Amino acid sequence: MLSHSLSDVRIEYANTPEEAKEFFASTTILYGWGFPPEWLREIPNLAWVQKMGAGVDDIVPNWPTDRQIILTRTDGKLIAPRMAEYVLAMILDHNLRLDHARAQQVSRTWAFFEMGALSDLTVGIAGLGEIGSEVAKTLRLNNCKVIGWRRSESRCDAVQKQYVGLDQIGNFVTKCDVVVLVLPLTSSTRRLFNKKVFDKFKSGCHLINVGRGGVIDEPDLLTAIDGGAVARASLDVFDKEPLPAAHSFWGHPKITITPHVCGPLIPEDVAPHFVANVRAFMANRDLANHVDLGRQY
Repeated sequence: MLSHSLSDVRIEYANTPEEAKEFFASTTILYGWGFPPEWLREIPNLAWVQKMGAGVDDIVPNWPTDRQIILTRTDGKLIAPRMAEYVLAMILDHNLRLDHARAQQVSRTWAFFEMGALSDLTVGIAGLGEIGSEVAKTLRLNNCKVIGWRRSESRCDAVQKQYVGLDQIGNFVTKCDVVVLVLPLTSSTRRLFNKKVFDKFKSGCHLINVGRGGVIDEPDLLTAIDGGAVARASLDVFDKEPLPAAHSFWGHPKITITPHVCGPLIPEDVAPHFVANVRAFMANRDLANHVDLGRQY
């Protein structure tokens, strides 16, 4: 796809680190995901890096600030629709009590139970960037009341009420039947959701994380679930991935685990964004989704 759209640009493809190193000497643009951060110093003529995904927390801490290298990322809006579907699915699964229905099926029990309704829920989105805003819009279209929290002041029309700053995060979570984390991982968000915050959760609250695993203090979350402060957690991202086989999350009856799959990088979705940035780079124009290294996203 890239070769067709950028027929005037020399493109080399690598499936392994060993293959990639063969092209280091001639590389000026690096486009990829999950590559070793040390490559940033090993590619001598590197001028621009574009992450194929929306997150850059794996490379920003090791960024070579002594070199003039541009960093951009894929626009989160290109990934957001599938992530919004995931969030909606997890909310429906819990709110409609489908786990109870599955248990009744296994035991061949025919017994009426009451399902919830989306219109009864207040869903809080922590992180109102490109992805969080799209998740909020999807949930509002499905009759949820949607509120939001962000670290700094910035208008977001996707939510019906907005909370700003660390001093308001407690007030935010006390209002939520569901808390959805769509936060980047930075020095200020690492383990932001910890015992102090979980203790302020509304009774029966459902936690969903589709942002970065490191924003949750995982031992504190286990304690909060076992103690009743959090009713359920649906997690697609984790502090360490792959999630270790011995991790307590795996066998917990109130935790749903998926292996970082809710925001897949579909070539047809993300490649056009890179192509447009290549054209801008070649024309010496500003690139889209430029990363602020100071803010770390």
